[in-house]
Amino acid sequence: MTHPHTCFCCSGEQKHKNLHIIIKLRMTRKELTKQEALDIVTGAKILACGGGGSEKKAIDNVNKTYDNGKNFTIVDLSDLKDDDNICIIGMVGGGITDEDRKFIENREIIDTEPMVTAVKELESFLNIEFRGFVATELGPNNSIIPMMVAAEMDKVAINGDCCGRSKPKISISTTRVTDIAIAPFSIVSQYGDIQLVKKTVDDVRGELLARTASRLSGGSVSVARCPMTVKKGKEAIIPDTYNLALTVGKNIRKAKEEGSNTIEILHKSISGSRLIFEGILTSFSRIEQGGFTSGEIVMETVGGKKLKVWYQNEYLLSWLDKNQFITCPDGLYIVDSKTGYGLSPWEEDFQKGREVAVFARDAPVIWRSEKGLTIFGPEVFAENWGTYKSIDELI
Repeated sequence: MTHPHTCFCCSGEQKHKNLHIIIKLRMTRKELTKQEALDIVTGAKILACGGGGSEKKAIDNVNKTYDNGKNFTIVDLSDLKDDDNICIIGMVGGGITDEDRKFIENREIIDTEPMVTAVKELESFLNIEFRGFVATELGPNNSIIPMMVAAEMDKVAINGDCCGRSKPKISISTTRVTDIAIAPFSIVSQYGDIQLVKKTVDDVRGELLARTASRLSGGSVSVARCPMTVKKGKEAIIPDTYNLALTVGKNIRKAKEEGSNTIEILHKSISGSRLIFEGILTSFSRIEQGGFTSGEIVMETVGGKKLKVWYQNEYLLSWLDKNQFITCPDGLYIVDSKTGYGLSPWEEDFQKGREVAVFARDAPVIWRSEKGLTIFGPEVFAENWGTYKSIDELI
């Protein structure tokens, strides 16, 4: 025989349920220390597969927020009401040509918080208020932006994102897999341009509009998109990615401080990851055009095995000794063999002779679905690639 639990601080079944909801909020809502925010930057740079925005800008944004006496707060989707409104926010951009740079010559920076402006413009258009913000992807700056904007606007950031790694286009999004419309969305530049896109034919057209704006704006614009309810967001958002980045970043920092083997620590920190290659960098190329940064990275082992990775903002395709190897949507993480720190083709990380280690990890299930692969599979970037093969099939 069972006995009902007696609640001495409230009366009635409903009040008892409410108490447990409050307890749950306390368990999952997390206010981050400055060090934890910086650890997320470190971890997200590794997990981003080379993209996700500038690490330097991310650190500057952390410092700016905490120096102003504010802090980052993250919550799980379950902490919010199903009918609460949320949206995706992040930067869109990439490499630009010298011709593109002429568009901003002698232009004055008018808006120092274009992402906040983008959110307010979308709220005004829809006549709603967003309760929280979702990262467009897992990456150094694009993970920090939702938390920074939430701190500025007294909101919260969702502990999750819409990719599980970084991707080169906002049309590559788990929201597209679950039919959450990209529009209406707002595009704001630091030069004072404000665009409100009421409707697009599809996400691909929406991406082109934002990408064109970024090329005219020095390679970067702020975008608030995919307005949705929490209930709908639960279908698309990949949960707990902030916690993963925090764990990875914290463990790498401590391993370095203690003189431990950072590669072993990294392997243990990323559940399901596999160390697939260790060698030195032999060549690196980079071309900036069309709003993207693209090129090839070639690494070689002591025994002569070669791993080539093609990137478009992020690592997308690879070849092992000229044979097709691991591809998107699976994660490819290239790190420094000595420090375990993530490397990015956007910066000056790929110096010839640098010792590197490469990890691979299965993409979230949503990406490996039939529809997911039509959006983020290898044939999106190489028409003749053929069928996507899982890491298990390749190794």
